[in-house]
Amino acid sequence: MTKRQFSNTEVEYLRALPAVESVTGNRITYSRDFQISCMRRYLDGERPSTIFTSAGLSPAIIGRKRVERNIARWKVDLDIMAAARSNSTTGALSSDTRERLVTVQLGQIRSLTCQVLALKERVDALERKLDESQG
Repeated sequence: MTKRQFSNTEVEYLRALPAVESVTGNRITYSRDFQISCMRRYLDGERPSTIFTSAGLSPAIIGRKRVERNIARWKVDLDIMAAARSNSTTGALSSDTRERLVTVQLGQIRSLTCQVLALKERVDALERKLDESQG
């Protein structure tokens, strides 16, 4: 099993997110608030990838397996689930639909920003290789 290493740019980006408590080259520790909020939204029927993306944690950056494993781990954490259930909203659309939409859009912007930074790193690496081969 290969563990994906985050680039320095990705580590910096992840550290700036409120959902992330700490990050290393291959590990992310999420804030307790994010874990509870994530599971509350999951209980309300949102897809895990949507929840993570809205927090700026695109599966394209952190990996789909990491999203799946976090949800699976948090589902069996009694403290997280008790807190999520006590804050859970049930029924159709909640009154904060507009706020949630803004949050989702902000997450998408963050995710796209991270993808742009990753692409910039790739372009820079390709330019260095080109310079080396020409020089």
